[in-house]
Amino acid sequence: MAEPWESTPSGQFDREQPFQPRATYPLASFRQRAFAWIVDIVLLATIGEVLVHINPREANGVSALIDLGYMVLLLGGPFGQTVGAKVARVRVVNLNGKKLGYLRATARYFISGISALVFGLGYLWALKDPKRQTFHDKVCGSLVISTVISPNSEIDGSSFHI
Repeated sequence: MAEPWESTPSGQFDREQPFQPRATYPLASFRQRAFAWIVDIVLLATIGEVLVHINPREANGVSALIDLGYMVLLLGGPFGQTVGAKVARVRVVNLNGKKLGYLRATARYFISGISALVFGLGYLWALKDPKRQTFHDKVCGSLVISTVISPNSEIDGSSFHI
């Protein structure tokens, strides 16, 4: 095998795949995830409170639909970030590092309710998991990564390599 500084015979490189430097995305810390969650909860609770003052009888149903739409559309969309995730500098991706997609985002939303059962053990799972995944991340095949990029760094237990 040629050393990096040696010239290579023509045709040795795959011409269909241009060179792209690989990057390592650190996995989001539990603190980052909690901060993103708090920002989202405050935002959604504020919207819910406004709805209660507008129409108390319909507020719960409308608020639930807004919560679902907010999480699914923002996490399943091209950026994989809610407002809280943007502020906390994290995003949700699938296990290949691509966007989560709306179907997985919907499943993740509903399964996150199961994660909250029994004292939030499904969320606390991320504290011990090597990929820092919660129960709903495991089931839906998602990862929460930090948006801070460390180019060309080595893979370890707390980073995700693309």
